[in-house]
Amino acid sequence: MINSDFNVFCAFILIGFLIGFIFDFFRILRKVYKTSNFVTVIEDITFWLISGTILLIGIFILNGGKIRAFLFIGIVIGLFLYISVISKYIIKIGVNFLNFINKVILNPATKIIGNILYLLQKIVYNIKEFAKSIYFDFLKHKNKNKRRNF
Repeated sequence: MINSDFNVFCAFILIGFLIGFIFDFFRILRKVYKTSNFVTVIEDITFWLISGTILLIGIFILNGGKIRAFLFIGIVIGLFLYISVISKYIIKIGVNFLNFINKVILNPATKIIGNILYLLQKIVYNIKEFAKSIYFDFLKHKNKNKRRNF
């Protein structure tokens, strides 16, 4: 437990930075990947659950579970500093990084997997057609060799 209120205040400024970074993480994902409204709602709920958990853990570990106004002032200051100073650079770096990953790794991997699935589909189709022809040949042969009782 941190003893002085000033240290707790500084720790909550850092928590504000962390929450800002998590917020930017979801902003980066939304800029790179276009998602449906349902996925956006899931992302929002996830953000608030993560932020709330970090806040509660911080309050219990750093301040012994005591809720004080300066904790929230520290978070707001941390968020403000993060968003006004660092956020635009983090977003730019994150978007460029994910676009690079998509271009170099995901797009070629998607094409390779698509080609493999196409080949497997053709192989399965050919095996199925071969099995049908064998089955029909068997039926023809079986019908020719039937005994007739007159």
